[in-house]
Amino acid sequence: MKVLIADDNIDSIEILEYFISQVPGFDVIGSCRDGEDLIQQVMVQSPELILVDINMPNMSGLEAVKECLKIKPDLRFIFITGYDQFAVEAFELSALDYIIKPIEKQRLYVALERAKKTLVKQDVEAPTKARAKRLPVKFNGSTYYIPINEIIFIEKSGKKCLIFTELRTYENISDIYMYLDPNIFSQTHRSYIVNLEKVSHITPRNETYLVYFLNFDEYAHISKLKIQEVQKQLHDLMVN
Repeated sequence: MKVLIADDNIDSIEILEYFISQVPGFDVIGSCRDGEDLIQQVMVQSPELILVDINMPNMSGLEAVKECLKIKPDLRFIFITGYDQFAVEAFELSALDYIIKPIEKQRLYVALERAKKTLVKQDVEAPTKARAKRLPVKFNGSTYYIPINEIIFIEKSGKKCLIFTELRTYENISDIYMYLDPNIFSQTHRSYIVNLEKVSHITPRNETYLVYFLNFDEYAHISKLKIQEVQKQLHDLMVN
């Protein structure tokens, strides 16, 4: 399990890294010192589990996790903090655990075991979700069942998102993501999910990249932090 640590206290980071290094099956892929950096690292490194302090500069751990879930809805997270008054809000976000500092090794290991079991359950259920052929979308009081292979890209717009196909409609992006095959649909930007099988070409434009599609006039965006990952996914699709 790929683990990312977010804490503005370097001692806490070092303690967590040491404790986690003693547990098989977990790999600390990086650390960051504030909430905004956490969001960027989630976009770039795509961790499966994050350990998050709450009181951090620039953006609190709670706010950062909310933004991270918009990018990666299946992300698992554990809060490790010196404050107990945020526990209710943390669990409302579906936190796996809420650990009060100072960090106790055995307490941490219980939380990591819970994370491992959650990921195993997710992997077991994933094939069923990946076989979905149509996406149920509510719009103007009706439910439309859109063939997933006809979706070109999805753009986040406020709390809703716009699905680009022959039909355009609004739906929550986290609800949509659970139906999509991650080998075909890529989160190319904080606000975009792209069907890689529909891509015709990619063009650099200032600080971002524009992605165009076969027989379609609209374009989506790829962030400069995600471009290499997207190019690798496109390559894998071509050779497989």
